[in-house]
Amino acid sequence: MSSRLLAGAVALPADRTPTRAGRRCSAGYDHDVVTLAAEAVLALPYEGLPAPTALLFASVSPPYDEGGSGQLIAEIAGLGEDMFCAELTATPRDGLAALRLADALVAADGGPVLVCAAHTRRSEAERESGDGAVALLVGERGGVATLTPGPSHSEELRDRWRLSGEKTVREADASFTEELGPARIARLVADAARERIPQPVTVGGASPARSVDVLVTGPSSRSAARVERGLGGPGDTAAARTGVLGAAHPLLRLLLSLHGPAVLVAASGGLGDAFFVEPGDDAAELAAAVEEQVAGGREVPSIPPPPGQAGFDPYVSGPRAWRERGQDLRLEGVVRDGKILYPPPAGIEGERRALARTGSVLTCTRDHVYPGAETLQMAVVALEDGARFYGQVAAGEAVEIGQPVRLVPRRLHAGGGLVQYFWKVSPCR
Repeated sequence: MSSRLLAGAVALPADRTPTRAGRRCSAGYDHDVVTLAAEAVLALPYEGLPAPTALLFASVSPPYDEGGSGQLIAEIAGLGEDMFCAELTATPRDGLAALRLADALVAADGGPVLVCAAHTRRSEAERESGDGAVALLVGERGGVATLTPGPSHSEELRDRWRLSGEKTVREADASFTEELGPARIARLVADAARERIPQPVTVGGASPARSVDVLVTGPSSRSAARVERGLGGPGDTAAARTGVLGAAHPLLRLLLSLHGPAVLVAASGGLGDAFFVEPGDDAAELAAAVEEQVAGGREVPSIPPPPGQAGFDPYVSGPRAWRERGQDLRLEGVVRDGKILYPPPAGIEGERRALARTGSVLTCTRDHVYPGAETLQMAVVALEDGARFYGQVAAGEAVEIGQPVRLVPRRLHAGGGLVQYFWKVSPCR
């Protein structure tokens, strides 16, 4: 069975910090995989496309070890409550595993299905990791590329793992993993995949057929690059610009590969998967847009650390969070006399409508009292739909009166044992 790539989007933090191999995308302290994934899902061009019926989320760095993060992404993106939602959190190969499950769901009911993967670095020990997210919308027909599942592999082999409750990733001996780990599994899967490539391979109906690149991702970018070049692939140019984006990295490489047919391979933790990607006429435009995002960003020496918040443990009510999830997560106001009131005043009923996400700064000030921060910029935004929003400016950003801005999902704090998400103000870029 083959499915179709209807749309794709990437969410990368603006800041890029230096590494020994180049640079990495570095998220601020108020950014995590939920906010990155939600931004990628919101960036998808939905106009003219059917509404998604399912959301599959993959990440090895979710904020909750138990309890789920996918439902938060669905709420923030306003996907509706009649949504099948599932998560894969085992290895960086899970981005391709989610795509395989999406293909099966599309075959079962036609879809479309949202596949989203995201990663944020948890410790300095993750030297190659970067922060970012990728979202794909997969359906039955149309779109810009054909996605065909290839062979899989599964065996008990620990190359990289993290025990429950730990932040630091553990790694097996490099000589062991080089000989028997992801590199070997990637070669096995790639060789089997190349034997299954549909013949003849054509791009956009062109003839003669073009050659097929083999693209390999794994927990080690160096090891994956050696395997890829040994198989005749071009090498991973994204890793040196973004870092390795965990489970999102195979999907990032998929979007960057849309200039020609490719076999995409991901291997980690004794698991391997492959997909054959055959782009259509309009696919190169999407690839070029993603390339521009990968090459962009602003170079900074480092990002500010999280503010010290000793003793800062605000009260959090689960029932309140559930009751007000419409205004907190979906940014819903109430329509009254043709105006959108936000936050919805108590006791006023009416049509609920999501606020516009862009506008301009009406006024701004500095908060010198917020716990743990020297100063925190606050802003009032006049949104394009006439509503007004008052909130914090995103970490590492600054705005001024009259500046075009957008509202972005961010985390406020983790007080009371729950992560509190809301929206912040960020300059338009």
